[in-house]
Amino acid sequence: MQTFIPKKHLAFAIICECLSRISLIFAFFQIPHLAVKFSGTHFAFFLSAIFFFATLHFFSQKLSLKLGGEAKKKIRAYFQNKFLSAMPIQDRAQKGMPLQELSLHYIKTADLMEPWYSRFLPSAGIAIIVPCIILCIMFFLDKLTFIILLITGLLLPVFLFLIGKVAKQKSEEQWQSFSKLRAFFLESLQGFKTIKIFKKVKERERDLEAAEDEFGKKTFAVLKTAFLSALVQEWAGSLSIA
Repeated sequence: MQTFIPKKHLAFAIICECLSRISLIFAFFQIPHLAVKFSGTHFAFFLSAIFFFATLHFFSQKLSLKLGGEAKKKIRAYFQNKFLSAMPIQDRAQKGMPLQELSLHYIKTADLMEPWYSRFLPSAGIAIIVPCIILCIMFFLDKLTFIILLITGLLLPVFLFLIGKVAKQKSEEQWQSFSKLRAFFLESLQGFKTIKIFKKVKERERDLEAAEDEFGKKTFAVLKTAFLSALVQEWAGSLSIA
């Protein structure tokens, strides 16, 4: 996955977005001065910060789209060189894989991967850098606020990691329950004549209902555990604000 990342575009997109957030923070600092006493200097600083924020954010979005486009081109070229060129046409025809279907499949795969490069990767970098910038600013402005944000910020990933670990375990149990239900249902369909001959239809229906109820409980347990992540985020945010 990393071989397809245009690192220059990714770095510039993250830098532009971080600078735009710094400009927005600077604009917020001008609001109290304007609320107390209107000043042409503070108003000019405020408008300049908003302008830089909009401009840098625009360039960041453009670079993110270009990042996704370049990554998509690399993925398509990789699939073409790896599979289509390496496998002779006669072998593809013998294996029932026409060239047009293969090309369409690889193109769809590359298109599906584009949002991961254009949206997720820049957002992941910004999510790491921007909180560090805010903490650095708070360190020089207010030490107490810095300590509160640092403690609550460190608690959040710890709780999310623990919840994610439990959610992974629950999802594995849910998948095992689903596999059991699927195999049980397929076995019932294949042996329906035998079940009907021995008049075991009612018992098989009860067994299917029991397996379905078990699958529903496992699914509900996964949902309950996953929704705890949103609750923890709200709790951490409320704690830091309080």
